[in-house]
Amino acid sequence: MRRRSPFGYRDSVLGERAYGWLRGHQSLVDAGIAGLIAAGGLAWGLALAAPPGFLIFSAVLPLPLVVRRRSPAGCAGAAFLLALGQWLLVGHDVGAVPADVAVPMAVYACAYYGPLWTQRAALAAGVAGAVLGGVSWPLVPAPWWAHLLLGGFLAGTVVAAWTLGALHRARRAETAAQAERAVLAERNRIAREMHDVVAHTLSIVIAQADGGRYALASAPETAGRALGTIGDHARQALAETRRILGVLRDPDWADSPTPQPGLADLPGLIEQARSGGQNVRFSFSPPEDPVPPGLGLVAYRIVQEGLTNVRRHAGPSARAEVAVHADGARLEIEVRDTGPGLPNRTTGGYGLLGMRERAAAYGGQVRLGTAPGGGTVLRASIPVSP
Repeated sequence: MRRRSPFGYRDSVLGERAYGWLRGHQSLVDAGIAGLIAAGGLAWGLALAAPPGFLIFSAVLPLPLVVRRRSPAGCAGAAFLLALGQWLLVGHDVGAVPADVAVPMAVYACAYYGPLWTQRAALAAGVAGAVLGGVSWPLVPAPWWAHLLLGGFLAGTVVAAWTLGALHRARRAETAAQAERAVLAERNRIAREMHDVVAHTLSIVIAQADGGRYALASAPETAGRALGTIGDHARQALAETRRILGVLRDPDWADSPTPQPGLADLPGLIEQARSGGQNVRFSFSPPEDPVPPGLGLVAYRIVQEGLTNVRRHAGPSARAEVAVHADGARLEIEVRDTGPGLPNRTTGGYGLLGMRERAAAYGGQVRLGTAPGGGTVLRASIPVSP
């Protein structure tokens, strides 16, 4: 079992900040990599008192790497042309230079970032360059098999760079596909749940319409109240229907006739968590007026997912603090824990994605962050009115 050092949390946070900075400044990172390769090659050439051709190509060969993400085809084309110029002009005098590493890096960039034609072209050009290098190098007299070995090594380097880039590209595509499937699955689940909400509202409308029709002759006031109730619930059902039109993708939505939970079921959810051994503090101030059933369902699911995350990531000894309050025209939800904090669940996973989808359907938002004093806090703010 891996032990956590007392500085593990701070180191993890610093590492995440550094990674985030690097991801946000990719052009600057690429320029820095190209500069380091050029500086290393120049330093090596000066230390060996290398001829001017060695120094020139050490300085210019890494330059295309500055645009390896933005223009992988341009990067590879420029790198191959410079490498060919090196082979034609000084290759027979100085041989290879350390900056030749820019060639497999350009091949990797094409395999990872470029379209299909650039992947194939970069691989073919890289292997052709390896053949030329094997023919000319080593410069000292050597048997034919030495040239064959060197050419095979150079070609293997190019193929390895291309394979690594292709694997990373495939992994990125699979990650994107998984995220898309998760979104579709969550939307289908929301559609099934919203079906029960809308069906409940329409059943009320039907009951009020039938009652109002029978009371119209004998009790006009009762019929008027019934018509008012019908109008309110019909507008609510229309709003609900508009929200779910974009997520109705699954025809098999009628899995269970069980009514969906809402705000009134939150105390039962908390008691269920406590009976399972979870230490939960609960503060609940519901809105004065009833909220739409769909909104109550969203709040219930957010609290449910928050408690699940506490159990899963914060550990059995962590305490959860749940607060659900109506603040003016908004419903504020907060699930806080006393666990190790955000680094254990930086991405939030598909559960956070689902919560954001639910809240966004009602014009709300969900945020996950580090709580003051340690731990993690999940906050949701959703308008009460449609």
